[in-house]
Amino acid sequence: MINSLTTYREALAFAKNNPTADAVPTLKNFYLQMMTMTFYELTTRKTSPLLSALCQVNQVNLPTKNFALMPSKASFNQLTGFDLLVIVYGLNIALSENLDSCMKFFDSNAENIFRGVPLNAELYQNVLAQLTALDGNLGRFFGVKVIEVPVEKNSSVLEAEEKELLLGLDTLANNRRADDEKILTEIKKVQLSLQDELPRLQESLKKISEIRDGVEYKMLTEPIYQLLQLYDTMSETAGQHPQADIQRGYEKLVRRCKNFPSYVEQSLEMLGAELINETDVPLDASRHKVVNAVRPSKDAKVSKILSVGLIYKDQVWRKAEVEIVEPVSSQPTVGKFGSFSWR
Repeated sequence: MINSLTTYREALAFAKNNPTADAVPTLKNFYLQMMTMTFYELTTRKTSPLLSALCQVNQVNLPTKNFALMPSKASFNQLTGFDLLVIVYGLNIALSENLDSCMKFFDSNAENIFRGVPLNAELYQNVLAQLTALDGNLGRFFGVKVIEVPVEKNSSVLEAEEKELLLGLDTLANNRRADDEKILTEIKKVQLSLQDELPRLQESLKKISEIRDGVEYKMLTEPIYQLLQLYDTMSETAGQHPQADIQRGYEKLVRRCKNFPSYVEQSLEMLGAELINETDVPLDASRHKVVNAVRPSKDAKVSKILSVGLIYKDQVWRKAEVEIVEPVSSQPTVGKFGSFSWR
């Protein structure tokens, strides 16, 4: 069942997978949907699973009269604190003004909402104040409670004034309830519209992203492989001419060969690829292939690169072939090669 808590989980997942500013319009739709759902839950059930979960995980315990915070099994952490503040603050704006002002409030905090910002001491006190204000606003939303004041029955003047007062209060309460029903109807329309539109929008964005990634991957795969082969060839050629007494006719060729790998490396970086060619770094089994040791220790360091490795799209395409050096104090290691957990 879709509710405010389910929508919040979806918003967190989308924000995590889309950390750039391009995600803000979609996150704004998530925020509007949460406002309408939470508003509906509080005004019809006097509780909200989203508010209950966020208050519980952020250790906010406040006695309220007009809504209840129920126990929750949410698995969030305290990095949801800022989200709790903007959700409660947005509800107060929606109750006292309108949803347009609520959206303006989102725009002014778009960089922090759903981005894992915790509560500090000042924000925590602000949350308590906003929850107290929300409790009061909901109390006013549910209507005016008429308090009967006893009067002397034998006073016709007081009875007439009482009837007039009660009639006025009844009229005020009826008008407020009518307005509240109208607001709830509009909120339900917005909620249904968002529920119908959001899945379609998310699916379209997913397809566009998949198509773009696939095209980019296919376009860049072949040139990257070719550059890597050129890098190997030129590095090997340059390595075959280290002698100082090399003939003058080869000096210019050797100099160019030695510079060429750096040009290839720059080209690979422009394509988003990263070479694994650093020395004097800790041995990493996911990035390095050792050629001069059978059982390297966990403290071993890379001393020489024999063949560079490559990382593209956060995947290791090829491990670097390396030689390693062990610390002076390192003792021979006994056991299987795969039993170590390298960094």
